[in-house]
Amino acid sequence: MDSFLSQLSFSHDASASYTVYAVWLGSLSISLYLAYRWALPKPIPGIPYNKEALKTVFGDAPSLVKHTTKTQELYSWMVEQNIKLQSPIIQLFVRPLAKPWVVIADFQEAQDVLIRRTKEFDKSIWFKDVAGAVMPESHIFMRTTPRFKQHRRIIQDIMTPGFLHNVAALHIYNVGQDVIRLWEQKARIAERHPFSVIQDVHYGALDAIWSIIFGEDSSDSTTRAQLELYSTMKSVNLPSNKNSEVNLPRAESSVAVQSVMTHSQSIDASLKSPVPSLAHWAYRQTSAMKKAFKTKEEFIQKEVQRSQQRLEEQAGKSEVRCAVDNILRREAIFAEKEGRKVDFHSRYVYDEVLGLLIAAHDTTSTSILWALKFLADYQEVQTKLREALRTAHMDAVAEKRYPTFQEIVNTTSHYRDAVVEEIFRVSLTEAAVCRTSLVDTEILGHFIPKDTEVFFMCNGPSIFSSPFVIDESTRSPTYIKGNTCNWDPAHMAAFDPDRWLVDRDGQKVFDPSAGPLLIFSLGERGCYGRKMAYLEMRLFLTLLVWAFEFQECPKSLSGYGAIDKLVHAPQQCYIMPVKLTL
Repeated sequence: MDSFLSQLSFSHDASASYTVYAVWLGSLSISLYLAYRWALPKPIPGIPYNKEALKTVFGDAPSLVKHTTKTQELYSWMVEQNIKLQSPIIQLFVRPLAKPWVVIADFQEAQDVLIRRTKEFDKSIWFKDVAGAVMPESHIFMRTTPRFKQHRRIIQDIMTPGFLHNVAALHIYNVGQDVIRLWEQKARIAERHPFSVIQDVHYGALDAIWSIIFGEDSSDSTTRAQLELYSTMKSVNLPSNKNSEVNLPRAESSVAVQSVMTHSQSIDASLKSPVPSLAHWAYRQTSAMKKAFKTKEEFIQKEVQRSQQRLEEQAGKSEVRCAVDNILRREAIFAEKEGRKVDFHSRYVYDEVLGLLIAAHDTTSTSILWALKFLADYQEVQTKLREALRTAHMDAVAEKRYPTFQEIVNTTSHYRDAVVEEIFRVSLTEAAVCRTSLVDTEILGHFIPKDTEVFFMCNGPSIFSSPFVIDESTRSPTYIKGNTCNWDPAHMAAFDPDRWLVDRDGQKVFDPSAGPLLIFSLGERGCYGRKMAYLEMRLFLTLLVWAFEFQECPKSLSGYGAIDKLVHAPQQCYIMPVKLTL
């Protein structure tokens, strides 16, 4: 009897345990299912999206990863979705548990939002997450507030014609001459073999902005270090095939220069992460990044101290040799006006300096790389440009010399300016402009919730192909219809500088309003360094085309694949330069 009761009790306990376990398992399953459903992408009503993206918590990410793994490009995939969904406005789910990105592929709408709807849209939170930790006190990442304007005004003189033409132009010109001498030596050693110039151009552009910011006597020129290496080099091992590239050695850059490159590369690393702020935090914990930060602080401190000494020695004088001189003068003026102590070594002074270094060298060098590819592949454009430059600088031709920097700055050349504009347009150095919505609002008749990331594409319909047909009644009340673009839609993606030339009084004249250009953004938060970018491109382009004929490289070395990081950079850039007689 006791044995029977014992078995009955065990059976009852086991049954109860199974019931509890089943209830627990069922509750867990329901909870997991509900959590899964909660984590699925939640579209903004009315805006087109990829239907398959709603079936997984990863949204569009698998499609994006597949594309970027194959091509290393992000923004081409984004605009492909507009074309796939046949809509100028779409939404993409690229980050788990986050709001969708809204993607706009229409220049007129981008123009309206960026210029006239600044109370509804401001600097991107996502962009700050990607790069803001590198220089948190730089105005680049700030919302358009009084604090932003306070930071911006300390560097405002750097983009004035006086500074650009009298200070910056000379520094850029001198670096351009160094690059010419370096490539003369490399061409001698390469013996008509193509060689890569990605590093030369990146570091050359950094040398230019370095000397603009710190002065030419700063001893960190990478280009001159390369030139010193090659001036004594007799030869290298060459491939037997003339179409094969030759790998040329490089001299070491200074630790200060390398620290800036490390900071720039840290941004590229965070860009690839679905949680960029966390990825960058992890990167900052590495010994390499900590060392780079320490080095960066030390060399900026040293340069600021040198500039401070010049400022004290030149009391009452207005001579400005570099950007830091200008920044310290502005800080002294503002401190006196505000009745506070001068602080030349504040965090925001250091971060504005670093912001200039990184942003200016990365964007300009990338545009120059694309320019070299276009000139080599479009020989008729290169020849026409060289003829236009020689016509514009006839004194230099007669005297068998390079045009001076003053001549380049002060001489109008319509075809040169058209080539520069087309290089900027087709290179897509910045392939998208991003803004965050400050309030609940609308775009093209669709509701946009507050804190939504909105991307305005520089590489899609209305800029590189026919615009989408848009009901004008869906535009905002601030919309003003711009000039009609008369370019042939079938050839809008092609490289053709003549598209920027218009007939005026029987002559071909450069017209920057002839078509859409968005890579510098628009409005108050447009690219602050735009004027310097144009100046640098005109100077470099004039010097390089005057010095060399850039021959067409083999197709295997002339691909147009890109890498989307802080900029839209070419995966390869080889040149075969032939020195021209002055």
